[in-house]
Amino acid sequence: MRIEVEYKNHTGELTPKTFPMTRLAFAKHLAIAGQAYAPCLQKFIRSVGMYWSYSYYIQKRAFNEDRFSEPPIQLSDPTEKSHFSNLAGKAIADFLSKRIDQSIFTVNYEAAMRLRNIPIKGCRPDLLAYKSNENIFAIEAKGYSGGCRNMQKHKDQSQQGEIPVNFSVACVSYDLYKKVKCNYYDPFNDNIPFDEELFRELTKNYYRGLSEFLIFPHREHQIQDESFYEVELFPHFFEEILSDNMHFRYYRDFCRDVYYRCPRLILPGRIREYAEAGLPRETRPFSFEGGERDHDLYIDNDRVGLIINSTT
Repeated sequence: MRIEVEYKNHTGELTPKTFPMTRLAFAKHLAIAGQAYAPCLQKFIRSVGMYWSYSYYIQKRAFNEDRFSEPPIQLSDPTEKSHFSNLAGKAIADFLSKRIDQSIFTVNYEAAMRLRNIPIKGCRPDLLAYKSNENIFAIEAKGYSGGCRNMQKHKDQSQQGEIPVNFSVACVSYDLYKKVKCNYYDPFNDNIPFDEELFRELTKNYYRGLSEFLIFPHREHQIQDESFYEVELFPHFFEEILSDNMHFRYYRDFCRDVYYRCPRLILPGRIREYAEAGLPRETRPFSFEGGERDHDLYIDNDRVGLIINSTT
């Protein structure tokens, strides 16, 4: 999928940009940013169930045509479609924050509020993002099946909330089922001191939850001169269960693309260190060098990613 972006920087200058996003990249951002919870082993089944539920919306043919697909008429549900649109908007916002603003780590805004014992009430952005130059910014994310609507309203909400930030972003994705477009507007705020304690606690929780997946079979290997773990997620018997089960006929393409290709989780080689102490403040974002046609491996700036078997 190629996402057409209208980018407005803090001076008000508009620049058109285009960013390619693979389905594997979308899966990573949807599972973590879109679902708005910290990843951990206990929530694994919930994540898998999410992909079953939304498989109609991420069919390969539509995705490669720069749009999301829709369920057949007999399975259509406007509420479900609206819910997926919202989640897709958050996932795209998270993805673009890594590409445009080079954030190294993002978290649900409410998670940071809980750590600071701030009451969960009133208007607030969706995500909190950190850059390696010790800047922190907030993201208000939306996803619509139709037009863009009121950007000023979204910009205003991106600047609300009680956690001090250096700047805030309004990221609105629209026309999701025709040809995905996005407005990424960057309102600028005053500089604020970097809250190292909050950053450390948020990243500790993030990597601690992900480290639980190391109970699954895994192996170490090098990617771009860094050490990573490759973790098996699905037992082999899943393939046998799904291969002859008539109840999964509607999900045939999804089964082939996801389960038969055995997705595996990519985790940083230093994940136990991160889980214990959080990310060091000097950590640079991982710059994945996969090309636009590299659909079998994706690693995000936070060194978490997915890999699947290549098709023949």
